[in-house]
This record gives sequence, structure tokens and C-alpha cells, in this order.
Amino acid sequence: MQKILLYYKFTPIQDPLVVKLWQKSLTNGLNLRGRILVSKQGINGTVGGNIDDLKAYIKETKEFPGFKDIVFKWSDGSRENFPRMSVKVRRELVGFQNSDSEFTVDERGVVGGGTHLKPKQIHELVEKYGD
Repeated sequence: MQKILLYYKFTPIQDPLVVKLWQKSLTNGLNLRGRILVSKQGINGTVGGNIDDLKAYIKETKEFPGFKDIVFKWSDGSRENFPRMSVKVRRELVGFQNSDSEFTVDERGVVGGGTHLKPKQIHELVEKYGD
């Protein structure tokens, strides 16, 4: 059975190139395809493949101390949804258009970031302020 994993984690990464090479080797060894971005701020990925290979990927990725509590989300699809496996280092994990400001991450995530909202809270805000 084939599936797709989606995930991201804001956590400090001292050497994104080393993480890139590790992730590229890991995904190639497990016959996965997708896209992974790595920066000094963390990791963001979408990978597809056989469910047993994806479980092995999760287990191995969580061995990296900053990634131990990544929440992986499962989606329908397969490795065939991607033309190849791409792992790239970026200056920013999340690019903000028209902004030169950078943000800092620590072991708990984005420093000075916003409040995490539960789905019910988001729906309440949309009801109150949405169209």
C-alpha cells in the first residue's frame, strides 16, 4: 500500500547541508520520492512511497534530536505523485514575500511566535471576522 507523508518542524539545525545529505541518502535507500526543504530553521517535507518504507523513514527521522516530536500527517497518494526525490537547503524554511526580516527558532519552535490555535478556535475566528 502506498501513502504520502506531510510534515514540518521548526527547530535549530546547525548544519543544514549534513541534514540534507542524510535525508537524501535515507529517502533514496527507502525508495521514496517527494520534496524536502532544510534550513537553519528546520525541515519541511512531503514524501511518498510504500507504507512500510514510510514507517521506517519516520522512525529514522525521529532519531535526530530536534525531530523527535515531529507530527507526520498521512495522505492518500503514492511515490508516483512525484517525479523524483528532491532535497534542498534553503536560506529560510518559510519565505515571507516582501520581507527581509528573519525569525529565530529554538528547541520549542519559533521564538516569539504566535499562539497555537485548535481547529475550533480557527472556525470561531472565521465566523467572527471572515467573509
